[in-house]
This record gives sequence, C-alpha cells and structure tokens, in this order.
Amino acid sequence: MKLTVLGASGGTGREVVRQALAAGHEVTAVVRSGARSAADGGRGRLAVTTVEDVTDPAALGPVVRGRDALLFCPGLESPRSPGRLGAVAHALVRAARAAGVRRLLVVSSAPVGPLPPDEGVLGRAVSPVLRAVFKDVYAEAAAMEAELAHSGLDWTVLRPGKLTNRRGKGRYRRRVGGNVPGTGTLARADLARAVLDLLDDPAVRGRTVGLGSARG
Repeated sequence: MKLTVLGASGGTGREVVRQALAAGHEVTAVVRSGARSAADGGRGRLAVTTVEDVTDPAALGPVVRGRDALLFCPGLESPRSPGRLGAVAHALVRAARAAGVRRLLVVSSAPVGPLPPDEGVLGRAVSPVLRAVFKDVYAEAAAMEAELAHSGLDWTVLRPGKLTNRRGKGRYRRRVGGNVPGTGTLARADLARAVLDLLDDPAVRGRTVGLGSARG
C-alpha cells in the first residue's frame, strides 16, 4: 500500500514507518522541519518530507494525493498550542476528501474514552487522577477524534495506554468500541503493529479501538 505517516519524527511515527517499510509498503514520512525519520533503507520506497503548515489543507495536498491510507501519529504528551490537534485533524480530513483518500487511522489515548465496565479497582482509582492532571492533553485528543467522527471517511481511532520504548511483545490486546480493562502501558512497537494490522480490517472502520499490552 501507499501510506503517508504524519508525525513520523516522533517515537510512534518512527516505529510505524520502520514496520511499514519492513512489510513492503511505500511510505511518505512527514517530519518536523530539521528532523529525520528513523527509518533508513526501504529500497526507494521511503520519501521523507516536511509540510510548512499542517493545519492548511492545501499544504497537505502533495503528501495526501495518490495514497491508499493516511496514518496520523501525534505526540500527545504535551500539545504545543491550544486547538492544535483538532486543527490538524480538520485540515487532514479536508485534504483527504479533496484527494479522494478515504482510509485514515489516528493514534489517540485511552483516557479520552470512558472506562470499560469490567475495569478493575486500581484502574478506577487511578483514572480520575490522570484525567485531571492531563485534562488539556485529552481535550486536544478529543477534539481530534471529533473531527474524524464527522468526516464521512473510513476512519479508525486507536486508544492505547501509556506508551513506552520497551521491546514489543509482538502481540497486544484490543477491544473494538471501547477501552480494554487494565490498559496499562503499551510498547510503541506493538502500537505500530496494531496500526498496520488494522489498515485492512473492515470491522474497525468508523470505530475506536482500545489497545493494551498482551498479558503473559
């Protein structure tokens, strides 16, 4: 597939690019000015570029046209400015519509969604604290999700727990339409695998998918 990865200079985006190339996809990696994607090689299947203003649909046009899917992997730890993620998502949706690209996957965060009904005692105790401390971060992610929900595109929102740089397990837990109980942490390598696994899965189109580390 021909993929565009926005946020390719971040920890998750870099891993998505690496695994996509290893799987034989053709990748356009959109990075911050002065940054580079960590993925090398790809035998001509990797193009690294910057976009001057990612909140401008016209500026996104060249990296969107002719692609089979768009993957947005923003860093959610500390949004740089209010409304940023919602504005980027709005521009990405408009650019995708103009280019006739329908498939769009976005990485969000588990606390944006409600606790699952089978969440444990610890999760129920910790969740309100996290939501209070990082309320601005989750508000940004919620605005981004809202843009997708009203886009009319074949979108999927992935909601992992706290991301780590640990070695991936090569597997993960998932729940379509809700968070997994005891979400905990998830290696970026496993998140990237989930992103690519779900590209062609019709069951997750127009749905949120909760992700957690595999147990055992």
